[in-house]
Amino acid sequence: MKKYTLVLSALLMLLVACTQSVNVKLDPEVTVFLSDASDKTMRLSEQNSEYVLLKEWLVTHKDNWLTTSGKYSGGVYLTSGEFGIQVTDSKVVLYTDITTTPTAIYAQEIERSELKSLKMLGK
Repeated sequence: MKKYTLVLSALLMLLVACTQSVNVKLDPEVTVFLSDASDKTMRLSEQNSEYVLLKEWLVTHKDNWLTTSGKYSGGVYLTSGEFGIQVTDSKVVLYTDITTTPTAIYAQEIERSELKSLKMLGK
């Protein structure tokens, strides 16, 4: 039992060590790119409920971002400051190098019901 507790503790410490805290601040106005129609964009500002929803979600989810790489498909994509932010059915993904080659750097799992109105913009 003692070995089991030790192994479980080590795995938990490893998981916590792999997560990052990220402070993403939204610009006062952001451009949203809709995945299903990449040529279609829309602007969101502080007056839009979807903007407020995402801003509040980012404030309350600064911790527990997992390091990632690659690209993810689907959802909506927006740019703000140094980050690209993609919201899919199951993840929020942060990208860097948004002006040259967007590269996923952090991801956080979300419930299908989270950020629903923002996700619906892409449908």
